[in-house]
Amino acid sequence: MKTSGNGQKGSGRLVSVVLLLVVVLGVTYFISTRNASLLNAFHTVKESTQDAATTSRVRTALLLSKNVSPFDIKVETAQGEVTLNGQVPSAQIKAVAGAIVQDTSGVKEVHNNLGINPSTTRNAETEGLGERVADLEIKTLVSARLAENTDLAEKHIATDVKNRTVTLSGTVQNVSQKYAADQIAWQVAGVQGVMNNLSANDAQTNPETADDKLARRVEFELYSTKAISLKAVQIHADNGTITLTGNVSSLAEKLLAEKTAQSVEGVRKVVDRLAAPDEAQS
Repeated sequence: MKTSGNGQKGSGRLVSVVLLLVVVLGVTYFISTRNASLLNAFHTVKESTQDAATTSRVRTALLLSKNVSPFDIKVETAQGEVTLNGQVPSAQIKAVAGAIVQDTSGVKEVHNNLGINPSTTRNAETEGLGERVADLEIKTLVSARLAENTDLAEKHIATDVKNRTVTLSGTVQNVSQKYAADQIAWQVAGVQGVMNNLSANDAQTNPETADDKLARRVEFELYSTKAISLKAVQIHADNGTITLTGNVSSLAEKLLAEKTAQSVEGVRKVVDRLAAPDEAQS
């Protein structure tokens, strides 16, 4: 009888161990599958958020393009792959749109499904968005640089920009400050013109001279070459003689500056004192 009792106890323990093992395995399986589901859900949300951000960046980039913005282009992103749908009037614009998207952060691949339809109409509302953004950027930069200038920071100069032309208005103390504001505006990238409507308090006692106006014309022509940085160049006019001083990046830039100054109406002579790093090697 003792032996039988011991056998029953041993069988009972074995059953208990088996049941416990089944429960542990069941709980482990439940936890692992639940964690996997939660992990998959987390990855799905993360990818969805990243794709939404990528779509937003792509749409912004397309709207800032003067060539692409006038046309209705639908953008969809899935796992970093961007698909473009819609119609544009030419293969060139389709290629430009594709290149813009490919260059956008977060884009892994581009599926350019844009159709080519020469009769596609332009959207006037979005067409000018790129220019408006460019004007806003220029206005912000000009205002910031005027505020950084110790002589102009407290002058409350109003800045307006339209079609990349800067209009300055307000009052400064003297003509030198008016000219300095003019130079600051010209040195901002993207500026295509400056209308300096600033009033100088000493304008009657110290009016802008013909030499001042000539120096400004030379400065405009140098800027218009798009090849000469005026940040380190000073221009002085004296009775028709233009003196250029400062630093340029190359001998070719120095020669171009001199030739451009000589071409300005009213300039009789150019004294070129610009320093170029490769000048000594010539």
